[in-house]
Amino acid sequence: MDSEALPAAERVADDSVAPARGARAAWAFCAMAMIAVAVLSEHYSSLLGGNISDDAMTSMQYAKNLALGKGLVFNPGERVEGYTNFLWVIVMTPLYAFSKAFSVPFVPIVNYLNVAIAAAVTGLVYWLGSRIWGRGHLATWVAVFLLVVDNAFTCWAVLGLEVQMLALWMLLALVAVRSAGRWRAVGAGLALLAAHLTRPDAALFCVCILGNELLEALLDWRRGNRRDARRLFRDALVAAAVWIVPYAVYFGWHYAYYGWPFPNTYYLKLGGEIDGWARGFEYFVDFLRVRAWVPAAGLLAVLAARERTVRVLVVYLALHVLYVVYAGGDFMPGHRFFVPELPQFALLVGAAVAVVWQGVQLRSVRRWLASYGIEPGMIAGFAFASAIALLAFLAGRQRKLGPIDSLISSWGNDHGRQRTLMAWLKERKPPGATFATGLIGHTGFLSDVYVIDVCGIIDPVIAHMKVKDFGHGLPGHEKLASVDYVMEKKPTYVGIYVLPADLWRHGYYLDGDLPPDTVDGIWVRDTLLERGHFLENTRIDFNESGPFAGWSAIGAAFEQYPAFKKGPGQGDISGASGGFINSYHPKLANGATGTLRSAPFELIGDELVFRISGGRDVEKLRVALWVDGKLSRATTGQQMDSMTRRSWDIRPYRGKMAEIQIVDDSIEPWGYIAVDEIVQWQSN
Repeated sequence: MDSEALPAAERVADDSVAPARGARAAWAFCAMAMIAVAVLSEHYSSLLGGNISDDAMTSMQYAKNLALGKGLVFNPGERVEGYTNFLWVIVMTPLYAFSKAFSVPFVPIVNYLNVAIAAAVTGLVYWLGSRIWGRGHLATWVAVFLLVVDNAFTCWAVLGLEVQMLALWMLLALVAVRSAGRWRAVGAGLALLAAHLTRPDAALFCVCILGNELLEALLDWRRGNRRDARRLFRDALVAAAVWIVPYAVYFGWHYAYYGWPFPNTYYLKLGGEIDGWARGFEYFVDFLRVRAWVPAAGLLAVLAARERTVRVLVVYLALHVLYVVYAGGDFMPGHRFFVPELPQFALLVGAAVAVVWQGVQLRSVRRWLASYGIEPGMIAGFAFASAIALLAFLAGRQRKLGPIDSLISSWGNDHGRQRTLMAWLKERKPPGATFATGLIGHTGFLSDVYVIDVCGIIDPVIAHMKVKDFGHGLPGHEKLASVDYVMEKKPTYVGIYVLPADLWRHGYYLDGDLPPDTVDGIWVRDTLLERGHFLENTRIDFNESGPFAGWSAIGAAFEQYPAFKKGPGQGDISGASGGFINSYHPKLANGATGTLRSAPFELIGDELVFRISGGRDVEKLRVALWVDGKLSRATTGQQMDSMTRRSWDIRPYRGKMAEIQIVDDSIEPWGYIAVDEIVQWQSN
């Protein structure tokens, strides 16, 4: 029969358009693609040092507490829904129990599961493509291998979140509605329920699936296929019931347990009068910049929308893009909000390929091509070669524009340092310790401290704040705790760059005695204020222009003091307040040397407290205490720019005269020293 005489839907699905290689060979190629996805994902995980996103750690904290019998909470005793992936948390809960029972690392188990899911998603794309176009059709293989070359798809398989599992449930729902089995409606409903429980916004997909089934029933009714129409209508109602009834039960429990109809993150990111359209549109344009094939494929796929699966994908993806743009997008690399839909975008590209191939098979087109000596075999060979070249091009483009490089340079390093720091803190924190931070997941899961969230993910007060120009800032970071709000909670620790303030004035100091290569100190609540008081008449704060009476300076390093800002090319001096001593020279940089000696002063307190930053070399870079002309104490920096606190016991020298000596005799890369606020302290 002439291909033009066939109905369009039958021509698209006709396997004769691209001869099959055989079921065994086809599945072998599919298995190769699945293995490639798994291998690439594991490769990216090794590049990232096994580190995962902080949002994933947040969900893991909920799973951990649930497994330990503390409830579905982040901080024990506080019911705040700081996650949007309920089913993923439930799946991880027994995995955490298993890891604890057998003393095996938890995070790799989660990653292995996610990699397996990503491979399964690749197999489902092949299954759907083979049912729509045929197992040997070029469209099927283009869809499959688009996932292999997209490193956002493979990277997000090892970042610990639910994106791959959401993709799995949505594809399983598509598989279920295409099947002819007795339990297709129940299977479809369960897949939709699982998708919706995995992420609330999957409700849009559920509506599109069931709406498409009802539309298909209506079309069959109009064609006179009353029996098929009734079956489709009945199955749609059954699937809807299987989805909605259990979800309603879950929703009722969730509302009673947490006290709000939506997750706390909804109010944080969308609650209120949000205007994120411009930001969201920019996010989508960047998605298209990385994947320029999406708009072209979408337009061509519309021509194949008579096919039921293609039609639901076209409608859902169009609505999903609109939702993401409205929400203002995301700030994470790799376009996280679109990753669960990448398999569906790949299927639309396959639909576009099928449309082109279908057009080439038309008799009029074949005759026209034959007039130029172009035979069908030549077309097939050219199409295959073009597909290989295109996939190779996209692989290179994805490697250049995809998330892996930015993830390695940011999360791969930063989260690795955070992991080391929190493991260290877990062993040293005092009972009842609390930590104010924005990286709540790593902090809570790894250190077991009570977390004070400055970004509002687990804080309803912050999440329900009203902010000006909501939707124009960094997504998820527009509602932030104020310094006063955090200080009222009296955290034991505060992350160094978490609050835009010098917390020295709030009773905190920077502790630099941390594991190497982690962070440049953390703010620690100063217990000196609880056990005694600073002797204000002894304070030297360097807030007045020098030189100071009785002080003597030798060398270029201290030819001008104090400084009121960092030197040209110098790192930020975190923790400095007003003026401070800085041996970093405006012209000579670290190459300047010299000595600064204070005027004599009496030691009347129990401790001498000051802040210091700069290189670590007690011989050449030091702050020293001279008592009665003798060297009594000396310390050096921590090879960091942060002003960390040092304290000397001066009780043995009480009543004696002393001098402070600041020495810079180094011209090495870290050859500078900075000092601020010298004051004596006395116990109550």
